[in-house]
Amino acid sequence: MSAIDEERPPLWKYVTKLNKDEGGGNVSFTCHHRRINYKGSYSRVKAHLLKIPNKGIKKCPKVTVEDLAEMKKLFDDAETRAKDSKPKQVSLPNSRSHALMDFSSSTSFDVHSKKRKGTIQNAFNNDAREDMNRLIGRMFYSAELPFNFAKNPHFIEVLRRATANSKTLSGYIPPGYNQLRTTLLQEEKNHIGKLLDPIKSTWKHNGVTIVSYGWTDFQRRPIINFIAVCESGPMFLKAINCQGEYKDKVFIANLLKETINEVGADNVVQVITDNAPVCKSAGLLIETHFPHIFWTPCVFHTLNLALKNICAAKNTEANAETFAECSWISDIISDAVFVRKFIMTHPMRLTMFNDHNKLKLLTVADTRFASSVIMIQRFVHIKEGL
Repeated sequence: MSAIDEERPPLWKYVTKLNKDEGGGNVSFTCHHRRINYKGSYSRVKAHLLKIPNKGIKKCPKVTVEDLAEMKKLFDDAETRAKDSKPKQVSLPNSRSHALMDFSSSTSFDVHSKKRKGTIQNAFNNDAREDMNRLIGRMFYSAELPFNFAKNPHFIEVLRRATANSKTLSGYIPPGYNQLRTTLLQEEKNHIGKLLDPIKSTWKHNGVTIVSYGWTDFQRRPIINFIAVCESGPMFLKAINCQGEYKDKVFIANLLKETINEVGADNVVQVITDNAPVCKSAGLLIETHFPHIFWTPCVFHTLNLALKNICAAKNTEANAETFAECSWISDIISDAVFVRKFIMTHPMRLTMFNDHNKLKLLTVADTRFASSVIMIQRFVHIKEGL
């Protein structure tokens, strides 16, 4: 199966999945167009709906030309997203070769080359060891692994055994806690900075937008991120820990000013924040200090506030009309939350639910009202099982 099959295959919406068969990877499904049951994997669903021949299943005769065009567009878009989501290969910092050396094979020395034969650095394969250190460092940084993991004896033993039979890396010792958090980290940061120079060079000609948003990490620390966005792509600038700070309009405006000056005030066209009153006031201060820079409210936050007014309408004098029209939505959401809590907090009920449903219940985030709509949509999908 392709990458798009593993997460959310787009064509499953045109069929109804029945209970999964015991053994094998096939499922029973009902085509929405013919109302006929079939057995097979997602490949057969795709062949049936997209009318692909020689796939062990009949083409659906009731799929019209318009339906076929719509399904092909969905499938092609999903494939494009899957390709774009694959991690890009980034060169290693200060790598002396374009490709990493083959650690499984021994290094051959030219007997006639005195320079290669007599170099101590080549004798110990320092280039290969340094590249391996950089790869391990990048693994820690990209996966957000704690540096203490480098002290884990099992981690060290795995790498020792993996390189034991390699003459190139014989006796290799992985980088330790201090090396990962100091020299390797700084080297990786400087290298990524150099790779981002082509994007920075476009700021002067095309302009750049400073995007700022706040969030809370796992340790409940308030963090404000700053990202530069332009036609060449977004670039993370910095994250500020605001723990213990009073986040008023002056404080936020000063952070924005510092970021604007770091990027270059002449390069900045606008700043984008959410619609909180304090952020709006900070944006107005930026417009006063930099007359050529505009403050723009975040569209996503605007839509989120609109959904909040619809899905959680409050009965106030200013909101009486909206409450009268939309209060039934909040009642349904409350009922759905009650059902979800009842199932999730009782092990026996949860077991019964899992026996009759292949999909899981979704938890609603308190600050994102779009998730309420998604949760209700999931309840529609699992209605029969409930």
